[in-house]
Amino acid sequence: MKTYCKHANPTDPQIIERYAYEAMSGKLKRKDYSEFVAGYCALSAKEIRKRARAAVTWYPEMEQALHFIALDIAARIRARRLDLPPVRYSERHDGMCHKIRRIGLMSVMQQLMEHVAVGCMEELWRAKYEYHQYASIRGRGQLKGARRILKWTRSGKTKYFVKLDIRKCFQSITRETAMRWLERDIGRNRLLLWFVDELLKMHGDGLIIGSLLSQFLCNYFMSYAYRFVMGLRKERRGRSVRLVSCALFYMDDILLTGQDRRNLVMAVRRLTRFMRESFGLSIKATWNVRRHEDAPIDMMGYVVTANGRLKIRRRVFLRARRSYRKAWRGDRTRITLYRIGAYYGYFKAARIHRLRPARRRDPACIHILGTQQLAGTILGAQIRRDYRCAA
Repeated sequence: MKTYCKHANPTDPQIIERYAYEAMSGKLKRKDYSEFVAGYCALSAKEIRKRARAAVTWYPEMEQALHFIALDIAARIRARRLDLPPVRYSERHDGMCHKIRRIGLMSVMQQLMEHVAVGCMEELWRAKYEYHQYASIRGRGQLKGARRILKWTRSGKTKYFVKLDIRKCFQSITRETAMRWLERDIGRNRLLLWFVDELLKMHGDGLIIGSLLSQFLCNYFMSYAYRFVMGLRKERRGRSVRLVSCALFYMDDILLTGQDRRNLVMAVRRLTRFMRESFGLSIKATWNVRRHEDAPIDMMGYVVTANGRLKIRRRVFLRARRSYRKAWRGDRTRITLYRIGAYYGYFKAARIHRLRPARRRDPACIHILGTQQLAGTILGAQIRRDYRCAA
């Protein structure tokens, strides 16, 4: 059996410096990161934040701090003692799906160590991740996934579809399950295996939401589920027939498409049994195989219709309109402008050129979302100047 990451060395200071620099890029403005770096150099946390706001990211003191941080992490791994503080938790409301999520707040040192562990297992991720896996993978975001579904729709591969959701995916993946599969794939590198095991011990029961290592491990397990479901076949009239035409995984959200309703039902039942027996995960029983002509595919913030059009999810549009209205009425704080810039990508990707106003005197729809050109003007230099003033 082929194994991976045999030559990855998590105690090499040069490797640690590279991944630590990637982890801290753009975060030195934060108080926790600046105070952490200040403990390894002669600068104060206030001075580090001041230089970060001025876009000064590389200077001798920073180079010295990176070197000392790398030596500290390497020494802890060689001594087989990480000495990490316990993880704190915070419950936050997810405005998109209206769920209360328990987010883990890890120390800066643990975040850097998880970046090092993920970087050392890069060979494993490259080998296992499938092409139609999205979320937390560089270059594979919501828009690319939505365009892939749009391409399948226009080529006639989405006659029937079913959406699946895993119940509490991160919390249900235990450390024992994760280490059993990692032992299978990177078992020859005992030091890296121990390092990952110690980091997962800090997660407690299940994986932490908000952890970089959790995201990569979740996609790692879903890659096995992808290969399993795409390999499902049945015998019909003396020949082998695939049960699923296309599959797309957006972290723990799964989309399966096919040309026959019964084949999709059979595939979902087999996949449910595989996920339960292999990873201890359960798929919610709310799934239903639907005909694409009768219902659009709503996934990743976009809606793909049967006639090959890409639209915006209704609640995403309403939240975007609310943010545009605030900006039009003069509320141009940093948070509002960040939201406008984020939501603008939805309208640009969906190629919305003209919208009907929800009400006759709705300024957000008439004046800001009236045309794509006007929305681009509002979000152009004028908003950027105001953002610099507000910041």
